[in-house]
Amino acid sequence: AGDNNWTYTNSDMMDGVTVMLHFQPSHTTGDVKSSTEYGIKYTGIEGLDVGFAAGDNESAAAVVENTVMYAKYAIDAFTIGVQDNSTDSETANADNDFRAYGISYAINDDMSISYNLAKTEYENSSLEDQEATGMSFSYTNGSMTFSGSMNEVDNIQGASATDNTGYELNISFAF
Repeated sequence: AGDNNWTYTNSDMMDGVTVMLHFQPSHTTGDVKSSTEYGIKYTGIEGLDVGFAAGDNESAAAVVENTVMYAKYAIDAFTIGVQDNSTDSETANADNDFRAYGISYAINDDMSISYNLAKTEYENSSLEDQEATGMSFSYTNGSMTFSGSMNEVDNIQGASATDNTGYELNISFAF
């Protein structure tokens, strides 16, 4: 994001297809170039949402190329999703890959549960792979919602034995 950029989105080109383009011109002189990004999303099959995006950030001295792919499918009471990101940098040992999976189940109209896991792999051999898991639930009764989650992350930002666990409980009321 920045000043004087150009963004184009078109969801009328074809049923279920959205195309996105983004251009960020360079605001400096010298060898620093502009950045471009593009993406496509398909929702033409009931319950399915699939997308792909890629971009080159050439606004810094070391160019970084990013790609993102995802798929989400909802069938009956289940929703299943997967996401895959890849970052490729001209800087040595700076690449990383991220993959996440998730599944949720609507037990009934008032209660749902979910489980998710994610892993970040670092090219730099001095960093440990970061792994995360999470579980959550939500229960609604009238205007009250009771929800909670438990999340664990191991090797945060690649630092060995730097682990965190978090728990959260919420009660909310709608008036």
